[in-house]
Amino acid sequence: MWIAVDVDNTVANTNLELVRMFKISLKKYPAPEVPPEFFYGSEGMQLFQKAEPFPRAAETLKTLAELGYRIAYISSRPGDALFLTVRWLQKHGFPADQVLCGLDRRGKVEVATKELQVVAVFEDDPVLAAALLNKVPALWLKDWPYNRKLPAGKGARWNAGRVIRFRAWGEVEKAVVTSNPDLAAITRGKGERE
Repeated sequence: MWIAVDVDNTVANTNLELVRMFKISLKKYPAPEVPPEFFYGSEGMQLFQKAEPFPRAAETLKTLAELGYRIAYISSRPGDALFLTVRWLQKHGFPADQVLCGLDRRGKVEVATKELQVVAVFEDDPVLAAALLNKVPALWLKDWPYNRKLPAGKGARWNAGRVIRFRAWGEVEKAVVTSNPDLAAITRGKGERE
């Protein structure tokens, strides 16, 4: 069973670097202050490398991997960023069965729903969330001001209550542990998870 995970602003705090560099507002997505070509140049690649992982993201995904899930990172980062993305994930201890870059929204939907047939997606893009909502069993949305009002999908009203919002990866980890009695027993036996 596969889980698809976005990279930027889902496991990597790219927004922090964008705020520092461009003084962006986090109310619009994508940020209009960032030139579209920025991410294809050397400054964009350096920004990807500088971004820090969100606390507990790697540990939570390791827990999911230990439960038997395969982890695929599907990113709209340019294809040229694949190598540095793989290195970034390794450096920060993220489990990775597959890493794909250069995907637009349609490509991410295709990979998640048709190729991998994921059981869950972790994402921050509100438009992509709307496109995936009724196509995947579980949609986890990393909470940002720009995704608090989700757009309507394909003219139909959809139930935003099906989206599982999280502010911190510790919330996801707690949900995974408490929903799995065996893992909860092991965790209690060891004390707090590292």
